[in-house]
Amino acid sequence: MKRHQKKLLLTVAMIAVGIASRLFFHDHPIAPNVEIVTVLSLLAGYYLGGWFALVVPFGVMAGSDFFIGNTGIFLFTWSAYLIGGLAGYLLRSARQRRWLTAKGVGLGLLFTLFFYLYTNFGVWLITPWYERGLNGLLYCYYMGLPFLKYQLVGNLIFVTAGFTIAETIRRRVASKEKLIQAGTVNSKQ
Repeated sequence: MKRHQKKLLLTVAMIAVGIASRLFFHDHPIAPNVEIVTVLSLLAGYYLGGWFALVVPFGVMAGSDFFIGNTGIFLFTWSAYLIGGLAGYLLRSARQRRWLTAKGVGLGLLFTLFFYLYTNFGVWLITPWYERGLNGLLYCYYMGLPFLKYQLVGNLIFVTAGFTIAETIRRRVASKEKLIQAGTVNSKQ
């Protein structure tokens, strides 16, 4: 299978998993605001690069919001995840795989804080729920803290697992390709 076809297949799979996870975790009583869109955005940016860094988060959000619905805040949530894909792509530019999972987790946690600040600013800006001014904005951030807690814990788990699994698969595929090139393994195995 050609490289571009593999990327397309991975993109479709990531979008499908992302949509399924958003539908599962939507209004989940035990794990509100847990999501895997962050890890999918970062992985798409890092491993797939290019337009895929934007296509995966956009596809997940558009596909899942088709079923879940959304409000005017979608401009902030969708654009935040697009920025997450770009952040994964920037991590890719470092090209050093040493401590990649730790770098990915650090980036995931920073992104979670960005997402919290950015989307809560959007809630304050767009909705009538909070008074205009600094007190209203600070109260909006205060009210968002329970959601931040769950998102931080979820992203700590999912980003760690995502980068660990992706790197393990990448290493095994690279190792097999080296063996095939050396002629010691049949390419059909």
